[in-house]
Amino acid sequence: MRCGKINRTWFIYRNARISFFMCLKSPFFRGITTLLIIGSIFGTAHPKLWAQDGGQGKPPDGTSTIHVVQRGENLFRIAQQYGTTVEAIAQANGITDTRFIEVGQRLLIPNVQVSTPGVNTTYVVQPGESLRTIALKYHSTLDSLASLNDVTQPTTLYAGQTITVRQGSDGTEPLTNAGLYVVQSGDTIYRLAARFGLSIQEIAIANDWVSPTKSLWPGEWIVIPNHPDAGPFVEMPPYLADFHIQTVPAKQGESIGLRFTLRQPMQVTGTFIDRPINLDMDTTDPNIPSLNYGGVIGVHSFTTPGVYPLTLTFTDANGVISTYQVRVSVLDGGYGQENIDVPTERQDLLDSATVQGELDRVIALVSGNSPTRYFNDLMALPAPGAVTSGYGTRRTYAGSTGLSFHGGADFGGAVGTPIYAPAGGVVVLAEQLEVRGKAIIIDHGWGVYTGYWHLSEIFVEVGQTINKGLPMGALGNTGLSTGAHLHWEMWVGGVQVNPIQWAQQSFP
Repeated sequence: MRCGKINRTWFIYRNARISFFMCLKSPFFRGITTLLIIGSIFGTAHPKLWAQDGGQGKPPDGTSTIHVVQRGENLFRIAQQYGTTVEAIAQANGITDTRFIEVGQRLLIPNVQVSTPGVNTTYVVQPGESLRTIALKYHSTLDSLASLNDVTQPTTLYAGQTITVRQGSDGTEPLTNAGLYVVQSGDTIYRLAARFGLSIQEIAIANDWVSPTKSLWPGEWIVIPNHPDAGPFVEMPPYLADFHIQTVPAKQGESIGLRFTLRQPMQVTGTFIDRPINLDMDTTDPNIPSLNYGGVIGVHSFTTPGVYPLTLTFTDANGVISTYQVRVSVLDGGYGQENIDVPTERQDLLDSATVQGELDRVIALVSGNSPTRYFNDLMALPAPGAVTSGYGTRRTYAGSTGLSFHGGADFGGAVGTPIYAPAGGVVVLAEQLEVRGKAIIIDHGWGVYTGYWHLSEIFVEVGQTINKGLPMGALGNTGLSTGAHLHWEMWVGGVQVNPIQWAQQSFP
């Protein structure tokens, strides 16, 4: 047989360039060529082969590579991985229907944009995120992300947990202009495409659908590519339009802010570590219904470090009850310990009946939940002096074995130094107490209260509405005190928390 055309073929095998001649008209040579190529491809341990006519096995920008399709991948994600487009890959591989690719299929990827090799990096799980949403965000799959982190039960993920993701040229740069959307009743892929300015093929590719005409079900999660107005990459029930938690992971004695938006009017309650959460409509007029809710949660200083469920319960107009739960991590606060020496003439104030009786009265005053919120930014510090003793220090008094903790922050200063309201509110206590001396308690709304102990003078009265910055009294040395100072205390949902955090971070 005469060979009418001789062709020379190149390919790269383990960084070595191999060439051979073949007769294109000869079935024998075509068969040998096929066997050689198949043997080369499947004999290497590397899933990617650089298709080029020379070089060192790594293409410069703008050249091509071979990609082996993995489980869970689609053309949209593969295109993002290599910095190219779905259309370019489809054209290079003769793909007429971009919905259909198969696991193990080898694709020629044109115009590869080479970047820094992929490296492992840490990622802190945000409230509402799951392995699935993080995998979508980083162009990965649930299986590969679980394997990378040795996770066998994906439902055990919690807010504040640190996991490993692979970030780099292998396609794990996080999505920046994409989000998740919860399908609503009446939604179709055509309506969603029109709403987000996309084609139905783009939505289908982003979600690895076999058919762009698939039926959508209310409550189903879908990825909306290349659109900043899509929802965040968190898993929320269909009746929630938005959900945010501040300060996760939280430490012992800290506050946690909570904000969410409903899609329809519902009754809402919540619990965290066996305590109810004060949840209020976030509106300037409590008489006008709102779908925006907020609340602040206090983490007790003696809370055992660990992971705890934050549970919200929703009841719709028909009495149907639904729950939404987020796992939140609580860390050790790292507080020290000290013993307080009490002057002999004041040791009678350590009497347990006196201490408990006064504490019970304070707790009754700070356990309410006024619907009007008087705080809307950072709280100011109430005194100009330095903090002489911080919140949370574990304490014993006069050598006793009973352990308590410092429930506030102490500010040094001279007797008579003015103290100021850190935020607006309503005065609920202004009088002399035995242990706390001359004291003031302010209700800031939403279950947030602040207390001011050991004063020498009081300038406000019960029932008075005050503004941020108003002089309320003067620093002193009354009650169970070993020297002139202001003790500033904060209660959130009936729990003593660190007030200094509120001067550094606004809530909710």
